[in-house]
Amino acid sequence: MSELEHLAESSLDHLRLVLAAGKIGIWELDLESGQVWRNTRHDEIFGYDELLPEWTYEQFLDHVIPADMSDVDDRQGEALERVEDWIFECRITRADGEERWISAAGRPLVVSGIPTKIIGHVIDITDTKRNETRLETLTAELNHRVRNMLATIRAMISMSARKATDVGRFGKALEGRVAALSRTHDLLVDNADQLFSPRTIIEGELAAFANVADRVTLEVSGRPRLKGNIAEGFTLVVHELLTNAIAHGAFSSPAGRVAMDIEKTAGGMQLVWEESGGPPVEADIQPGFGTRMMSIVLGSAGQVEFDYRPEGLRCVVTITG
Repeated sequence: MSELEHLAESSLDHLRLVLAAGKIGIWELDLESGQVWRNTRHDEIFGYDELLPEWTYEQFLDHVIPADMSDVDDRQGEALERVEDWIFECRITRADGEERWISAAGRPLVVSGIPTKIIGHVIDITDTKRNETRLETLTAELNHRVRNMLATIRAMISMSARKATDVGRFGKALEGRVAALSRTHDLLVDNADQLFSPRTIIEGELAAFANVADRVTLEVSGRPRLKGNIAEGFTLVVHELLTNAIAHGAFSSPAGRVAMDIEKTAGGMQLVWEESGGPPVEADIQPGFGTRMMSIVLGSAGQVEFDYRPEGLRCVVTITG
């Protein structure tokens, strides 16, 4: 074998390796006969276990879903008219009925100024398209959550400013609420396509209040889960209940305790918060900022009910969204 022949054979081996590794189908369309030469990978992309006896342009179009067929065919006509590359993405229905995405490109071969063939390649890009869709969905969801978070912060600042008498205490309280939102946002970013466990949210809040965490009991029945935007609101509710218990409720007394009972319901979940061992609760307590804030952040997805019992606050948080 001459050096030139060896080089040609080596290059062919390299090409076969690249095509196999890249799972690339190659084809050559004869524009006069409509017949297509192709490799085995080409037919596998269309759902065939082995190379079919023949393949035509019409057979290819039969696999393209109706919604994409006109665009694919028009692009071929434009490419031939302008003698430029035919490049397209479309959805196909494989021989086994599965719908997949493909990307293909072909270049016309011109003889005496007339295109006679198109030589090209095709690859399956279904996984890429699914990832693109997932990324678009996640981006839209995160943008929605950020908008909700900013709206919540604006509401907190506006309502707090109207009630503020001490800038220092106002700043500390607002900082705590924003920190609670930040913890939830970190959780959402790390798990942007999942539902969230209320236990995980509560344990995250308790970690920020380590000095009282050992005085809390938490029971969870079933496997309740919260959507992202509701998880943000639920985090703020738990944060407000904790800070109120520290400032005025059970945790303001060394013997004070809090029992939390979470139960999955048909339409969502319910949290029962019960305080004991704290100072006596006054029956005529007026709803404060924290109380109103809880209702605002849950919105139509839930409701908060308070029972100011002498032995300690009882709060029922019902999530319906």
